[in-house]
Amino acid sequence: MIDITRRQALLVTAGLGACLGESRSGNSGVSRMEAIDFERARISWTTKAGIDGHWRIAATACRQGSSDCIVLAPAVMAGDIFGAGRLPRDPPYMYQLVAKRERHAILREGASNADTEAANETTFSAFDIHTPPRAARSIPFDELTSTTLVQSWPLSVCLKVRSQTGELWTLEFPVNHISTQNTAGPLFQIESGPMIIPQDILEIPDATRIGGCFLSFVFLNKTDKADLLAWGPERSATSHRSFAHFAQISSIEANVYSHH
Repeated sequence: MIDITRRQALLVTAGLGACLGESRSGNSGVSRMEAIDFERARISWTTKAGIDGHWRIAATACRQGSSDCIVLAPAVMAGDIFGAGRLPRDPPYMYQLVAKRERHAILREGASNADTEAANETTFSAFDIHTPPRAARSIPFDELTSTTLVQSWPLSVCLKVRSQTGELWTLEFPVNHISTQNTAGPLFQIESGPMIIPQDILEIPDATRIGGCFLSFVFLNKTDKADLLAWGPERSATSHRSFAHFAQISSIEANVYSHH
């Protein structure tokens, strides 16, 4: 297995911890910094069978002072790799990856497939996490208007939140959907995800824990707290799972960044 290099570790720290260090630009009140470039961020690997792969990164979670951060790859439908016939698996199922430098977990939904966790070296001869930084600007929430969104898209969010033991975590993810209203506030609401919530931050009863994290959609219309809907078994006799488990994280610091 190829271990992460010192330069890669510094890039991971720069990308995943970037929103912890900001600088002001003149008198504009806009903070300039580096944030993860989610357009280029990816996981790459080589299996022991000699298959190379790449998977986009959709969200990250990093404990302050650590370069061994957790990343989430978006869900895809399973396929018969390099197959000659029907490519989708039958019966079909969805899967996605939660990974760190040394371990990974795969969440599967459908066809009675079980979630799995393992050391990377058991499956891969190489496994790397790429989180390249990109220059970004911090946008004050009261300046999130239709005009600024047009000029500033794409956006990402950085949440700083303390764990139950007081450790600082940085959660980053791109903005998938945002609503604003200029006449009554101004008001904003971000609905995005899925993202990863490390179990060190909070426990979400009955939600599925995978790779030490909960998979969750996030709802944000204040700078100090966020609502969550976490993935887990539905409250019924079936084994079906959905984003149905409500939780809330408070005493956070939220920031929105423009990558334009």
